[in-house]
Amino acid sequence: MLDLGEKLRATRISQNLSLRELAARAEVSASLLSQIENGKANPSVRSLHSIADALSMPIDYFFPNGDEEKIKREPDSTLSTEHLTPGQLRAAYDAALINGSDLGFDEKNPSHEPVVRATARRTIDLLGGIIWERLTPEPEENIEFLQICYEVGAKSGEKMSHHTGREFHFVLEGELLLELGFEQYLLKAGDSITFDSATPHRLSNYGAIPMRAITVMFNRM
Repeated sequence: MLDLGEKLRATRISQNLSLRELAARAEVSASLLSQIENGKANPSVRSLHSIADALSMPIDYFFPNGDEEKIKREPDSTLSTEHLTPGQLRAAYDAALINGSDLGFDEKNPSHEPVVRATARRTIDLLGGIIWERLTPEPEENIEFLQICYEVGAKSGEKMSHHTGREFHFVLEGELLLELGFEQYLLKAGDSITFDSATPHRLSNYGAIPMRAITVMFNRM
């Protein structure tokens, strides 16, 4: 989780937000944010959405960078980065690209290989036995294409979440319970569902085996 934490800290600093200020915006505790930034805690699905919304960043931004080339810092950088580690420096650069800012870095063109091998997916481990695997080689604007995996008993949060966008889920294996507003839907392998993410919702796996699904999330930033 260190890469996610470094990105979170670098973005918070670049937006001149204290831990308490970001915590208030995201409706999470400052101690949780601190633990995530230091790689000592995993956010829940709900918390990650809330933090991303509070920072006006896409969820895709929080996936690890992998073994990408290091970014060179130029003397005229517009952001003070002396206190950042190399990972946080890379995160600040990524944040600047998404926000349309100029950090004074030399950008190196990433590989445009269209295939993502099963053994090379970028993943985020979330609280409670949930794994998100990105199925695109690079971030896509306003959309996430994922495989999500829920261990038995895993759920997206203690409370139902809501955020901008629209979601599409197709269950590959196991069972997925979706609480959507005042309704509940039990999806089994081969079932699919579509809904507006602004409707309060929670995903859970109360089945006997791990659940895997293909998920597409359209963001409306």
